Amino acid sequence: MANIIEIEKRERAVESLFGLPHPKRTALVMKGIFTSVVMLVILPCLVAADDWPGAKVRHVFSENGRYFVRIVPGESYGDTFGFKGSKTGVYARGEFYEKQPDRSYKLTVDVALQNPVAPVESLLSNHGYLLTFDNWHNVGYGKVVAIYRPNGELIRTYELEALYTSKQIEVIRTSESSRWWRCRPFGFVDPDEQAKVYVFEHFGGTFVFDLSSGKQEYHSGQASCQQPG
Repeated sequence: MANIIEIEKRERAVESLFGLPHPKRTALVMKGIFTSVVMLVILPCLVAADDWPGAKVRHVFSENGRYFVRIVPGESYGDTFGFKGSKTGVYARGEFYEKQPDRSYKLTVDVALQNPVAPVESLLSNHGYLLTFDNWHNVGYGKVVAIYRPNGELIRTYELEALYTSKQIEVIRTSESSRWWRCRPFGFVDPDEQAKVYVFEHFGGTFVFDLSSGKQEYHSGQASCQQPG
């Protein structure tokens, strides 16, 4: 399937770009021509519908198990694109936990996140830094990237306008709810150090975000976009 081939190409691109192996190479199995044809028929319908399931409480763990963050959805739908006039209220919250000597987890801080309802994706480093991508029902709108310290302090946020020119934004694929700037895969540049996070993007390049400083850099490329989901 074309999607599988593109994912494999992207994993090899990560190795080439950063000189490091992809942290988790997934074993992908072909499921037959019939399945491929069915998916090609069904997927365009699903995309056109642009339906989103309701946001739920999510837990994101660091790979070493030392930290986890419980993300509780907010209720400020009126602060999301396309929901003007809807209810506004509390934003999503992040409950930061750290593992204790007795193997229990202790709540260290409970902070408001930058998402009116919830982030779409999140990644937690072995040092306790949290990075979130996009907003529920609003990929590409609002704070598309947010980075937090282990104590919950906000380091940096980015909106799409800080990552692209207005002309570039005009050609990014859109749907009823979203601007689909981000592609698969994303992950840690160095799986051991986990100091930086990469993510592929619409124009074939890669954004790299430094977790401790919040700074970003861009690496151009020519990979075709495999969007999340």
